[in-house]
Amino acid sequence: MTFKSYLESGGENCPKCGSTAIKASAPPEKIKGGKVRVAMFCATCGARWQDTYTLSMAEDL
Repeated sequence: MTFKSYLESGGENCPKCGSTAIKASAPPEKIKGGKVRVAMFCATCGARWQDTYTLSMAEDL
């Protein structure tokens, strides 16, 4: 799996081994421009990477 396929799958599987045993390894960190970074970890292969989320929509609840 590649980071491109990781993004295309919606971030559901590890970009290295394809496992679904992934989780955040640290609390989200706010960065500029309406973005948040989250450190991620795969419990199957030990891969670590960072997801970056961008605010793209807001709705009333």
